[in-house]
Amino acid sequence: MSTRSVDDEGAVPFADFAIGEFADLVAMSRELGRTGDWIVRTPFGLFVHGYDEARTILRDPAWISMLAGVAMLDGTGLDGNGRDRGVTDSARRPTMNFNALMARARREAPVSTGGEAMRARPNVLSLEGDDHRRLRRLFGRAFTPAAADRLRPFMAAHATRLLEPLVTGGGGEIVAELCDPYPVPVICRLLGVTDDDWGRFGRWAETIFGLFDGDAEAVVSRLGDIATAQAELGAYVVDLIERRRAEPADDLLTELIGVSDEGDRLSEDELIGMVEALLIAGTDTTRNQLGATLAVLADRPEQYAALRADPDRIPAYVEESLRYIGAVRTAMRIATTDVVVNDLLLPAGTVVMIGLHAASLSGGCPADHSFDSYEFNPAVPREHPHLAFGSGAHHCLGAFLARAELQEALRVFVSHVESFELSEPVQWKPLSLGIWGPSRMHLRLNAPPLAERVPAGTLPPADVQADLGTSTERDRYLASIAPIRRAIHDSVPELITRPRFPPVVRLAVTAARIGWAVYAGRLLDRRLDPDERREQIYRRLRLAATKLGPAYIKLAQLIAAGEGVFPDALVAECRQCRDQVPAEPWTAIRNVVEAELGGLDSRFAEFDTEATAAASIAQVHAARLPDGTPVMVKVQRPGIRRRVERDLAVLAWLAPKLVGRIPITALANPPALVELFAETITEELDFRVEVANLFEVDRALRATTSGRWQVPEPVLAGVTERVIVMSPVAGRPLSELRSEDLADGEAAAIFRQMNDALLHGACMTGVFHGDFHAGNVFIDTEGTPPGEPPVIGLVDFGITGRLEGPKRVAFLRYVVGLLTGDLQSQIAGMIDLGAFGPGSNPERVIEDLRLDRPGFDPLELTEDEFTAEFRALISGLLANGARIPKELMLFIKNFAYLCSVTGELEPEMEVLAQFERIASSFFARNGVRMATEIGFSPAPDDVDERIIRQAMGISPKHERVTWRLIRGRRENLKARVSNPG
Repeated sequence: MSTRSVDDEGAVPFADFAIGEFADLVAMSRELGRTGDWIVRTPFGLFVHGYDEARTILRDPAWISMLAGVAMLDGTGLDGNGRDRGVTDSARRPTMNFNALMARARREAPVSTGGEAMRARPNVLSLEGDDHRRLRRLFGRAFTPAAADRLRPFMAAHATRLLEPLVTGGGGEIVAELCDPYPVPVICRLLGVTDDDWGRFGRWAETIFGLFDGDAEAVVSRLGDIATAQAELGAYVVDLIERRRAEPADDLLTELIGVSDEGDRLSEDELIGMVEALLIAGTDTTRNQLGATLAVLADRPEQYAALRADPDRIPAYVEESLRYIGAVRTAMRIATTDVVVNDLLLPAGTVVMIGLHAASLSGGCPADHSFDSYEFNPAVPREHPHLAFGSGAHHCLGAFLARAELQEALRVFVSHVESFELSEPVQWKPLSLGIWGPSRMHLRLNAPPLAERVPAGTLPPADVQADLGTSTERDRYLASIAPIRRAIHDSVPELITRPRFPPVVRLAVTAARIGWAVYAGRLLDRRLDPDERREQIYRRLRLAATKLGPAYIKLAQLIAAGEGVFPDALVAECRQCRDQVPAEPWTAIRNVVEAELGGLDSRFAEFDTEATAAASIAQVHAARLPDGTPVMVKVQRPGIRRRVERDLAVLAWLAPKLVGRIPITALANPPALVELFAETITEELDFRVEVANLFEVDRALRATTSGRWQVPEPVLAGVTERVIVMSPVAGRPLSELRSEDLADGEAAAIFRQMNDALLHGACMTGVFHGDFHAGNVFIDTEGTPPGEPPVIGLVDFGITGRLEGPKRVAFLRYVVGLLTGDLQSQIAGMIDLGAFGPGSNPERVIEDLRLDRPGFDPLELTEDEFTAEFRALISGLLANGARIPKELMLFIKNFAYLCSVTGELEPEMEVLAQFERIASSFFARNGVRMATEIGFSPAPDDVDERIIRQAMGISPKHERVTWRLIRGRRENLKARVSNPG
């Protein structure tokens, strides 16, 4: 079997499952096991659920833990004793040169209000390779089964003290009274911390664990408290270390202080890191697992009775609980080099979520399938060990301790409680990707049974098929379109190669119309001022495009969507081409539909002969399927492909002759514009590719965390090269909305949601809708709950930005550089995108374009200074071979459109606050993945008003930056650029 790449279209099935309860989780895991696949792509990343593959990745040193990836970026490259650990560490490959990148791009860590900085101390959770093996070897001597057994009497006594008041009172809230307070004193006793300090350790553990909250913005808001707790814990442990050195005791810390391996000892920082790791890894996991185990038994009174009759089975019950309802659901791993698993290539930098729980469920089934592995059954042996404690180098070091804690707590419970049941439904924590368990569980202990037993929610669902949100049909469709897309892409160079002999008649007509548009002004417009002359040229060019036909109308529409890229007057003129494209006659459209789909009457119950919309490439008709379902049918204009290819040949022949002759700007580059046009229009000519684009953009939108989206649902049986049958999209065009149509804050919410999707699509998934404009963006406010943003609908996916492999990473580097004020990263990303000539040097580009001038505001220059600046900019751009790559142009024009329409809806919006919120949220959600791909992880507070002002060229003298201010500055700048002297 040939090796596929995980990045190939359709290579990995897509799944978008909704999990609300534990029963959903079991049903999802069962259904994933039935698919025969071992990995799926979800809106949040790749998810490995196959047991063998999960275990293989966990045990492969080519994969490192997510915490290790962050630590490599956060650290200084030194171990706890000050030795350089970054150069020789065998776990790091040349493709993941973290330290070299960190030296260039390290950002300041967050600082708390008290001045304490976040620290990433070395510990077994956050190290790899030789460093990890060293710490594990030194720590491992203290985490043996014998060491755990020595604490069993204390565990039992402590659990008894917590449980007895509940038994006496006939029940109570078991999570708050038993599960939550149980593990921290065990860890304190292990370390040698006095009983009086248990409360302090509990508070520190709770605060520091907030770092792993699923809500990124909540984490950001608590960074100061976390840093303070970390500093207080560190100071306490330092003091305890000094006391234990002076007065050794029978505890873990004393033992670790004395640990030596051929002279190698643990440093103070490593000892503090170990204590932090114990609190992080040994507190929340144990309390949640204990609560989940009791919930499972509450649902199975007969199994609890069997356990009371045979308490020696407690270890088996604990192991089955870890397998069936493990508190730790997933583990993140990063590939440090290209890895092939089951003939699937996962390139270096790939991040996967390993489904520890899902894999444990599927791996628990014996070869003969004699029992159901998705049931809780401690009486039967399992074929494979569960993965609740991981596997490989990062197999939980404290597994023996955790097992002992759970066994002793359960033993105490069994000995004190004859029977129990719920008095009210269990409240479970959200089923996030992290640690999970009950948040509230009120039990009745040793009481007469209720008339109707209250379920805990841990019983497996009926054997019904769960909805994984998968579409095998879509996955196969995407895979089938990949070679078509490649063939189209490969055809572009030939289409834009200047022919020796162009289509003579078409060339003559084209040259005459464009020549008249450009040169007539020398006679007709010589008495007009420069601005008026330009406007007349733009008008004549637009009229010429209209008369030349669909290909030129499409080119004008492309320019019309380029607000912020092309001159405003040209954009405004070309916009008229959107509304002035006549529809094809009904007879011609019917012929296309029947040629592609067969007889119209057999495929549709109704078909509107009048087009609801007409554009340069196609037009849209309303229709109904035989079952009455309303649909929209997009139909390609007949003969359009031949006309486009003929016109591309003409444009390719003409473009070199027009360099510098079209006075749009001194940077006019007709050959580059023709190339951009060809890249854009060739994919649009195959509607099968447009549907594939729709599927991929839809999946990218699901990965964003804000807002609601609507896209058409294609009827795949009605999709051909020239026809798409699809569902309609509700709402009104965004550009038709007025401020009074939206509630307070809705305009800002729409702006953030669409920019969030644009950023995430371009930088993280590598695909984004490339043509935001009035006819393609719809807002549906009907039924929107108060305070919620409206549903945003997108249509027309013919123009789609696609950034694959290195291009996407280059774009990410560009965006991160832009948002953090890092010019080196910004320009390096643009060079890799092709915005500057091959081999361009970032330092030289920055110098030539004079970019490194903080606080520079071009509108504060005199006329002579502005003219000199403008000419220097033109010269620098041309000297460095500047051009606008397709994806960069699409991204900029989308962004410009959003700014323009939002500015109309809410001109007094505080722009800087919106940009800070968008960028900070983007960094908070994706920082770790950025670290794996570009070598550093920007923090949310790396974005501030100063950086945004610098990117926008607005000096601090403008205290409030609103859309009204920006529009005024833009008009001023446009006027000055139009007359640079």
